[in-house]
Amino acid sequence: MQISVVASGSNGNSCLIENKGTSLLIDAGKSCREIERRLNNLGTSLENVNAILLTHAHSDHIAGVDVISRRYNIPVYLSKDVYEQTNLNTKTKIFSKSFKINNLKIKPIQTSHDVPSTGFKINDFGIFTDTGIITKEIEKITPKLKGILLESNHDIDMLINGSYPAFLKQRILSDRGHLSNIHASELIEKQGKNLNFALLGHLSANNNTVRIVKHTFETIVKKKLNYNVLSREKESGVWDI
Repeated sequence: MQISVVASGSNGNSCLIENKGTSLLIDAGKSCREIERRLNNLGTSLENVNAILLTHAHSDHIAGVDVISRRYNIPVYLSKDVYEQTNLNTKTKIFSKSFKINNLKIKPIQTSHDVPSTGFKINDFGIFTDTGIITKEIEKITPKLKGILLESNHDIDMLINGSYPAFLKQRILSDRGHLSNIHASELIEKQGKNLNFALLGHLSANNNTVRIVKHTFETIVKKKLNYNVLSREKESGVWDI
């Protein structure tokens, strides 16, 4: 199974999972044209995508979904709660429990955000972004993973001392906000004993830097682990499980 990150950050998110002829796109938070361009850079195309999975209804995760789905006739899988937050005008499939798409076993994992939101375990890979806390379910599932894409959104000190208004700082720091560098690294240190790689993503443009993410991770995570801090500006990949 191959993992490619098409986009990651508060300016757009999308992740490609490929396994023996099956391709899934998790979120599509860039325009159809931009996602197709980045997929071309990765050696593939939207024409090869079998399904789109949605985590939640914020624009940095769904901006291109409607156009992509209708143009390429790709079904969109999402929970009922997420569906009710969208205005999608395309083919949708509602899930409420684990399901399969060809050779991929998909387990929805609820995250903790200010709108209904879902992470996923897909075979031995997990993707968890837009969560204010490490939920018990995320903590429980992480030792079963060989690879993970985990939000590492902000440095707490940068956020507190930065220019954001107080209400926005409070939202980000809340249990229904976004995951800090420290909390992301602590999960991997405590529960990531079987991980072969970790991808740290969804970085804030204003309250984080790649250098700080790396420093925090290398200070907290003691085991030798292949990890990457995902670019906000371009596609990243490919990682094999």
